[in-house]
Amino acid sequence: MMGFLTAVVVAGSALIGLIILGAILLMGLRLLRPKSGAAASGFDRNEAQLMQELYQGLEKLDARIENLESILLHKDGKGGQS
Repeated sequence: MMGFLTAVVVAGSALIGLIILGAILLMGLRLLRPKSGAAASGFDRNEAQLMQELYQGLEKLDARIENLESILLHKDGKGGQS
Protein backbone atom coordinates (compact mmCIF):
# COMPACT_ATOMS: atom_id res chain seq x y z
CA MET A 1 0.00 0.00 0.00
CA MET A 2 2.82 2.39 0.90
CA GLY A 3 4.53 1.59 -2.38
CA PHE A 4 1.41 2.60 -4.28
CA LEU A 5 1.07 5.85 -2.31
CA THR A 6 4.72 6.63 -2.88
CA ALA A 7 4.34 5.98 -6.61
CA VAL A 8 1.30 8.29 -6.75
CA VAL A 9 3.13 11.07 -4.91
CA VAL A 10 6.21 10.73 -7.14
CA ALA A 11 4.05 10.75 -10.28
CA GLY A 12 2.20 13.82 -8.99
CA SER A 13 5.48 15.59 -8.34
CA ALA A 14 6.69 14.80 -11.83
CA LEU A 15 3.44 16.13 -13.29
CA ILE A 16 3.71 19.35 -11.28
CA GLY A 17 7.31 19.75 -12.43
CA LEU A 18 6.30 19.32 -16.07
CA ILE A 19 3.52 21.88 -15.66
CA ILE A 20 5.94 24.39 -14.14
CA LEU A 21 8.45 23.82 -16.95
CA GLY A 22 5.69 24.22 -19.53
CA ALA A 23 4.57 27.50 -17.95
CA ILE A 24 8.14 28.80 -17.98
CA LEU A 25 8.53 27.86 -21.65
CA LEU A 26 5.25 29.56 -22.54
CA MET A 27 6.32 32.73 -20.73
CA GLY A 28 9.63 32.64 -22.59
CA LEU A 29 7.87 32.29 -25.94
CA ARG A 30 5.59 35.20 -25.11
CA LEU A 31 8.63 37.36 -24.37
CA LEU A 32 10.15 36.55 -27.76
CA ARG A 33 6.95 37.20 -29.71
CA PRO A 34 6.52 40.82 -30.89
CA LYS A 35 3.69 42.80 -29.33
CA SER A 36 1.39 45.23 -31.10
CA GLY A 37 -0.78 48.08 -29.79
CA ALA A 38 -1.50 49.57 -26.39
CA ALA A 39 -4.37 47.14 -25.72
CA ALA A 40 -2.00 44.21 -25.93
CA SER A 41 0.24 45.86 -23.33
CA GLY A 42 -2.57 46.13 -20.77
CA PHE A 43 -3.63 42.55 -21.41
CA ASP A 44 -0.05 41.35 -21.00
CA ARG A 45 0.26 43.01 -17.59
CA ASN A 46 -2.83 41.21 -16.33
CA GLU A 47 -1.70 37.99 -17.90
CA ALA A 48 1.77 38.33 -16.39
CA GLN A 49 0.28 38.85 -12.94
CA LEU A 50 -1.95 35.80 -13.39
CA MET A 51 1.02 33.71 -14.55
CA GLN A 52 3.05 34.82 -11.52
CA GLU A 53 0.23 33.86 -9.15
CA LEU A 54 -0.16 30.52 -10.92
CA TYR A 55 3.57 29.86 -10.74
CA GLN A 56 3.71 30.73 -7.03
CA GLY A 57 0.73 28.48 -6.34
CA LEU A 58 2.37 25.62 -8.21
CA GLU A 59 5.60 26.13 -6.27
CA LYS A 60 3.66 25.91 -2.99
CA LEU A 61 1.90 22.78 -4.23
CA ASP A 62 5.22 21.24 -5.23
CA ALA A 63 6.64 21.98 -1.76
CA ARG A 64 3.61 20.36 -0.14
CA ILE A 65 4.02 17.26 -2.30
CA GLU A 66 7.70 17.03 -1.38
CA ASN A 67 6.76 17.28 2.30
CA LEU A 68 4.20 14.51 1.88
CA GLU A 69 6.80 12.36 0.13
CA SER A 70 9.25 12.83 2.99
CA ILE A 71 6.54 11.99 5.53
CA LEU A 72 5.62 8.82 3.64
CA LEU A 73 9.23 7.76 3.24
CA HIS A 74 9.95 8.51 6.90
CA LYS A 75 6.94 6.45 8.02
CA ASP A 76 7.96 3.65 5.65
CA GLY A 77 11.47 3.67 7.14
CA LYS A 78 10.14 3.58 10.71
CA GLY A 79 7.76 0.74 9.87
CA GLY A 80 10.66 -1.36 8.61
CA GLN A 81 12.72 -0.77 11.79
CA SER A 82 9.99 -1.63 14.33
